[in-house]
Amino acid sequence: MDASTIDSLMAKHVFSSSNGMQMPYRLFSPIIESTEKIPLVIFLHGRGDRGRDNSAQIYHEAGIIVNANSLLKAEIQSNFPCYILVPQCSDKTENEEWAKWVGNSPETPFKGLGADSTYTMSPSPSESGEAALELIEQTIKDKNIDANRVYIIGLSMGGFGTWEFTARKPHVFAGAIPMAGYSDPNQLEKIKHIPFWIFHGSIDKWNPVTGSRTMFKLLSDSNADVRYTEYVDTGHGESFKKAFNEAELIPWLFSKKRKTNSSQEKL
Repeated sequence: MDASTIDSLMAKHVFSSSNGMQMPYRLFSPIIESTEKIPLVIFLHGRGDRGRDNSAQIYHEAGIIVNANSLLKAEIQSNFPCYILVPQCSDKTENEEWAKWVGNSPETPFKGLGADSTYTMSPSPSESGEAALELIEQTIKDKNIDANRVYIIGLSMGGFGTWEFTARKPHVFAGAIPMAGYSDPNQLEKIKHIPFWIFHGSIDKWNPVTGSRTMFKLLSDSNADVRYTEYVDTGHGESFKKAFNEAELIPWLFSKKRKTNSSQEKL
């Protein structure tokens, strides 16, 4: 599937969020019509793809869209029909990211990020994070989506976002794939019912692997449904490429259904 075909299938939209943000996003709608409700897959891009242009850069590293096993292909849609949602994070300030941590401000964008690849989540989300979460819930309501099969995948800054979105809205997601991101271990109790497949490269110089190892141990010790893949002698960007080429990635994700704790809000 060539780039122009992909771009035409990933329809451009803008979401007006309650916080006033005009969030650009792309939405792929199923090629094969179905009377049954079907899954939604959310992809969160990395820091270098922030902006307001809604260009192809926001999904150019998403293997589920651009690689040989793209979910956009009709033959793959026949097995895994789904919507794909790709919001774009704003770059209005230096510190605007999917995640929001204690210490994060326009003057100190990276303060509060630990050398062990962890941080403490801020009580309030970033503006882009808040808008994207609202967009996700609105899309579930507006489209023919199975609310029990909503999945999220993110790389680098989007890996941060994957950990954080599941913690901020733990009742929404049926499965999550964070790649090479920081996380807040204090959110364990909120997210341990969600299946995770964590990916990281062992020599990642941008986002140290320690945080992913920590989250895997914490989730494992909690008897969570969790997998961890660490690529030896692999850096930051290369780990994404390898992860998206895992043969079991898509079947694993689509096999998951939402679980909720009795104390959690349901859609």
